Amino acid sequence: MLEKLKNHLVFLGISKEDVMVTIEKPDEIVYDILTDRYVALSYAKNLAVVYEKENDRIIVVTAIYSSRLRNLVKRRRRMGRWI
Repeated sequence: MLEKLKNHLVFLGISKEDVMVTIEKPDEIVYDILTDRYVALSYAKNLAVVYEKENDRIIVVTAIYSSRLRNLVKRRRRMGRWI
């Protein structure tokens, strides 16, 4: 992970393990048509991990922590951004 992302995760109180578990065993995966990226969702941790697939690699772009994650997902689906 990039240093900037690591610092962002520490600031949010999210561990690298939380990110990995969310990607490996998500509650749901959505596709962001605006950014052409995938979003792995963990509702129990209120965590959304945005990543790209490049060949056989997964590149984590950022993580979003929100106590209102379900509302965020609903809103972006309604707007047609996440499918």
